[in-house]
Amino acid sequence: MSSQDPKPLKAAIEQFIRVNRMQSKLDEVDVVLAWKACFGNMVDRQTRSIRLKAGGQLWIALDSGPLKEELLMNKTKVLERINEHIGRKIIKDLVIQ
Repeated sequence: MSSQDPKPLKAAIEQFIRVNRMQSKLDEVDVVLAWKACFGNMVDRQTRSIRLKAGGQLWIALDSGPLKEELLMNKTKVLERINEHIGRKIIKDLVIQ
């Protein structure tokens, strides 16, 4: 297939994302949206920042001590819930500050 042959739009977009190394930022956007969808407005209001680091490490900064403890105790469930919402395993570890 030469570069002039038509490609499906999905394949062209995936190639563009790969060539321009944009996948990690798109994954971070997906995680931020999934955080709010999975845990609602109350938890989202208590969240100061969400960062997805290399290797699938999710860093969450929260304002509420009791919420931090609750999420740390249910760390595995939090990871599963977000990954399930996104539809693929992006997050491998969770760090809560």
